[in-house]
Amino acid sequence: MAERRRRGRLAGFLLLAVLAGALAIPPAVAQDADAGVPAEGVTVPGPVRFELTDGGLLQVADGRRYRDTLELRAQDGGTVAVNELSMDDYVAGVAEMPSRWPLEALEAQAVAARTYAWYSQGLGTFDGYDLCATVACQVFIGADKVLEDAAGERWQQAVDATAGEVLVYDGRPILARYFSTSGGRTYANEEAFPNEGPRPYLVAIEDPDDAVSPYHRWTARFTRDEWDTILAQGETLAAAVPVAEVERLGAVDDPNATIRVTGEDGTAVEVGARALADFLTRIAPQRFPDRFPGARSDGLRPLPSTVPSSRFAPSVSDDAVVLEGQGWGHGVGLGQYGARGRADRGETYEQILAAYYDGLEPTRPDDVPDRVRVGFEVADQLAITPDHPVRIVAAGEEVTARTFGRWTVTRDGDGFRLVPPPQDDATLEVAPTRAEETVTDAVVVATEVNKPVLLRLEVTDAGGEQLVRRELGVADPGSHAVTWRFHDDTGEVVDPGSFQVALVAEDAAGASDGQPVEVEVSEAAAAAAERTREEQGTEAAAGVPTLPALVGVAVRTLLGALVLLALVLVAVGILRRRRT
Repeated sequence: MAERRRRGRLAGFLLLAVLAGALAIPPAVAQDADAGVPAEGVTVPGPVRFELTDGGLLQVADGRRYRDTLELRAQDGGTVAVNELSMDDYVAGVAEMPSRWPLEALEAQAVAARTYAWYSQGLGTFDGYDLCATVACQVFIGADKVLEDAAGERWQQAVDATAGEVLVYDGRPILARYFSTSGGRTYANEEAFPNEGPRPYLVAIEDPDDAVSPYHRWTARFTRDEWDTILAQGETLAAAVPVAEVERLGAVDDPNATIRVTGEDGTAVEVGARALADFLTRIAPQRFPDRFPGARSDGLRPLPSTVPSSRFAPSVSDDAVVLEGQGWGHGVGLGQYGARGRADRGETYEQILAAYYDGLEPTRPDDVPDRVRVGFEVADQLAITPDHPVRIVAAGEEVTARTFGRWTVTRDGDGFRLVPPPQDDATLEVAPTRAEETVTDAVVVATEVNKPVLLRLEVTDAGGEQLVRRELGVADPGSHAVTWRFHDDTGEVVDPGSFQVALVAEDAAGASDGQPVEVEVSEAAAAAAERTREEQGTEAAAGVPTLPALVGVAVRTLLGALVLLALVLVAVGILRRRRT
């Protein structure tokens, strides 16, 4: 009996605690009649542009982040997103060389990428944008190239150091082709691309520094059964199965060489070395996904493809067909691994570029375009989340001048349906700032907001002087916490004393609110903060990292479940007492 009464009281206390917690979360309020976009959304004609008005980033559904402007266009093949941004921000998003490589190699790559972008703008290849974001143009991954990669700062440094620099021939940007690995010799443009003819700056050179590449030499090994199974899938090659002999007709360095495949019955078939490489690369992983591509020369990773280039020499034994090859890529222009090898030897980026582009050196012409438009396919429904204020424009007409939070965009014919963030039309409510936890050298403060807001940290001393005003970015509805490490905006540790610390929220309409909490900084705490600053460096210690935000909807859902559980426990306790 006593134990059951104790359980009943415990359940009652749990219910009261949960209800108290639920009441601390500001409830959603009714729509504001003056809101620009209704909560259910609006359908607008395309294209739709999300334009950042004060810096920041736009995150799309797949997690990628982009700078400046993101435009959505409805096209016959699907929805295309176009990132419109400055030329150098575009180059900073090009992911064509590992950022950990020597800085001189990175700078050569940055100049080549910028030149290629300028050249591509004049071609008019794409409808509504200048370049694609894949290997068909240049691989572009947006701001994540410099933000997520641990060495991304080095790539940004290379872009900044060469800002505006391009390679020019006869007053126009060159076709600044580049590739991974030459195998020891690059091709002239007409060798690899005979339909285009020669380019005076794309000539063949010896490239011994390319030996640093793990793709400088490679081996693709097939069992006889695997080789016959793969070749049997080809309309022409199938005639030579089962295979007795494989020969290369022409030098390994000749991209136009042919491969003769002879069957056991004497049937001979000839195909281009490049065509055979493409065929094997496509079919082998389909038929034997656990075997192909094989390992590269250092054994640390697989090859980029089953047959990385057309430069290979075949041989046949009783139990295997082996391709001994070299290089990866088309082989024209700047060899990226060769550039790395040259940088390792001490060459400057200017010397590297001159070596691969027949003596050309970078210049800064006045007519380099300021902006670039790069397109990539996205889903017909996606979310776009800015971390700073954004303006939305549809077909040239402004939808909203200032907003933040997660917008859902769904293609609707030639237009799009825009659904604003949850609670976007609510009247701003901000819970008073509270001190969640104090440690030796910092305090964690928290608040709750009921709608998407711009959140900032403000710290004022006892004399009313503001020591910290730091923008924290966009915050979703729910709970948010930040750490103040007892530093002012210059990174200096504050003197011991009493401070007003507030998390202030501002909504898209310009309304702001935030009540401070008083925080005492003792002499011991200030001394601990100073030690942390000296150990970590002023810049790192002065930072105010945000803790993971608790999404309001999820919090309320969890609290609702706890309330229900508490009610069930109370009911069970009552029933048990009655039965007793």
